[in-house]
Amino acid sequence: MNELGLGVETSRTADGIALLVDGEVEGDGNAVARGIESIDHATHGDLTFVGDAHHAKFWPASDASIAMVTHGIALGDWPTKGRAVIRVANADQAMIQILELVEAAATDSFERPAVGIDPDARVDPTATIEDDAAIGPFAVIGARCRIKSGAIVESGVRIYADAIIGIGVHLHAGVVIRERSVIGDRSILHAGVVIGSDGFGYRPDPKGNGLRKIPHVGHVEIGVDVEIGANSCVDRGKFGPTIIGDGSKIDNLCQIGHNVKLGKCVAISGLSGIAGSTTVGDGTLIGGGVGVSDHVRIGDGCQIAGRAGVINDVPDGQTWAGMPAKNARVAMKEQAIIRKLPGWSKKLKELLNAD
Repeated sequence: MNELGLGVETSRTADGIALLVDGEVEGDGNAVARGIESIDHATHGDLTFVGDAHHAKFWPASDASIAMVTHGIALGDWPTKGRAVIRVANADQAMIQILELVEAAATDSFERPAVGIDPDARVDPTATIEDDAAIGPFAVIGARCRIKSGAIVESGVRIYADAIIGIGVHLHAGVVIRERSVIGDRSILHAGVVIGSDGFGYRPDPKGNGLRKIPHVGHVEIGVDVEIGANSCVDRGKFGPTIIGDGSKIDNLCQIGHNVKLGKCVAISGLSGIAGSTTVGDGTLIGGGVGVSDHVRIGDGCQIAGRAGVINDVPDGQTWAGMPAKNARVAMKEQAIIRKLPGWSKKLKELLNAD
């Protein structure tokens, strides 16, 4: 059971929770939720959520005390004693509302840097830090950096010279921001993120001394409301910037190469890598473990299935899958044929061996 953490006891009743999400109660309005859990793991005292018919079938036999359910989803007969359903317009959106409240209550109990500059931080005298920013212990802030209002820089963060950290940005422990990087307002960078690392570029040394490194003198521009997961890296451009568009979300352990340009509200799942100078259009979704070649254009509103390998341009609005990636319908037909090959091979051997 995850602690619900909504404050006073009355706010944990079905009636109280319904007020928070503009819902309608069916069953016992005094039913109490002290925790929050998915319906397949919920026990007595838990609040759960039902957003589709598949999960609705678990509710009658569930031990959960309260379920938040999208209007129009049938639940069948269920025991109402000590239990309640809260009908809402969209259970997924209502879940987000509740989780935001739970997160806020939990965050209040965590130790965060106080507003101001911790005495154990090291700040270059030419850096500009607005009064209500919070700089944690052992953070290092380089020359001419600008840390704007409400920014939180946690312990061990390293910010190189001339970087700009926007309003309300949250840099978790161990983040590294390289020189000249720009982090847009309200963006969140989780632990271990590196922004502005060297691009991966080499050429054979003409004197035969192995590979010669290509300097990358560009920078990185992160838009507003961007979130980047733990241990992901965004390389700086060779000449101009690498750009992460407003509202984009990047999961853990992703690699964004030099001079990549992500559009607005792009979502990239974990373990994906995008090679240099590739462009990804607005609203595109990229699954886990995807590899994208360099100098490729992926259009607006595309979907790239997990583990795909993209080596060609993807037109707007298309869904691609496979290795190498292609239109998902074509990829699925190919897979269906491949699954039949063992049977066909057996039949072919029988024909060849026939008299």
